[in-house]
Amino acid sequence: MSDKTSISLEEFATLVRRAGMSLNPEELELLKPTYEIYMAPVEAMQALDLNAEDLALTYIPDWEPKL
Repeated sequence: MSDKTSISLEEFATLVRRAGMSLNPEELELLKPTYEIYMAPVEAMQALDLNAEDLALTYIPDWEPKL
């Protein structure tokens, strides 16, 4: 876990309030480790150096899978 992922309880409480949630201190303590777990893969994705073609998607609405 990087230093960016591990945040203080006060910083986490601020993020929770910005998200429109109102949690008591016990709920914050319970939720913070889960936040830190999920931030590690998010940091990894944000660190990727992707080009425009790496972000392209294809959607074929009439495609039928072969079973």
